[in-house]
Amino acid sequence: MIKISGNEEVMNFSPAVATPEQTTIFTRKLQDLFEEKGYCYFAVDELETGKFIGFIGFYFQDYESEFTPAVDIGWRLHPDFWGKGYATGGAKACLDYGKDTLKLKKVISTAPQINKPSINVMKKIGMKKKLEFIHPKVKDNERLRNCVCYEIDFQKNPNFDKSYKI
Repeated sequence: MIKISGNEEVMNFSPAVATPEQTTIFTRKLQDLFEEKGYCYFAVDELETGKFIGFIGFYFQDYESEFTPAVDIGWRLHPDFWGKGYATGGAKACLDYGKDTLKLKKVISTAPQINKPSINVMKKIGMKKKLEFIHPKVKDNERLRNCVCYEIDFQKNPNFDKSYKI
């Protein structure tokens, strides 16, 4: 994860690459989140090779906005594994887990408007655009501050998986 979060191409839509220390702290936060809530960004391995390729999963977001606090779905994969359906398939599996096991009512996903690949994944897994907003954590970053929030409401769309496509 240190190599992936330290990769400039991977972190293109983040304010900066993460240092090894930041990644270690983040990983510990994920472990604590899993212990507390039963979810986190889960480690992802390519099944054929067993190679670690990144993470996909949920995170609890509580920054100030009109749609938080909320459970957010996100992903971060090594570039060698982009465009192969891993983010879409993994996110779909996480949504199944969130709906069926965790009994989540809603899940959001946010990205800078310029992050078209992540927005495409959001659409492919059946999420709908909720709103555009200025992200409070990057409001001073002209390139990243204009964001979108997508949402899936399991109560309004109990058959969300029928709209799923890779």
